[in-house]
Amino acid sequence: MKIFLTLVSIVILTTSGIAQTTKSKDTSEICIPYGVAQKILLDLNEYDKLKELSKSYQNEIIQLDKKTEILKKENESLVKNNEYNEKIISEKNNVVKIYTSENEDLKKENKRLKTKNGLYAIISAVIIAPLTYIAIFK
Repeated sequence: MKIFLTLVSIVILTTSGIAQTTKSKDTSEICIPYGVAQKILLDLNEYDKLKELSKSYQNEIIQLDKKTEILKKENESLVKNNEYNEKIISEKNNVVKIYTSENEDLKKENKRLKTKNGLYAIISAVIIAPLTYIAIFK
């Protein structure tokens, strides 16, 4: 393997040395075929456009990150509000249960008092009727 690498390097060095000594070119002018030059210019223009797009995308990403942060904060506040609302609703439900049980107790008490008053009315009528009869006819 080492021998192969050394042979390849020797061949490369000798051919490059021969190429440099045999041909002397003026390197102040470079000739590029028109199609290749056109592709290079199009690629450079596309690169410039992509650079500008990259900057605008970076700005867009920053704005979206800010918007995401704002939405996260808003969501957190909505979650807290929801928790508070659930607490308020549960408290109101407890109050409604208490009022309902008191209402049922008052209905029972009212029914008992109506029955008691009815009995008192019957008993008083039973007592007052004979006393009135005795008072009138005697």
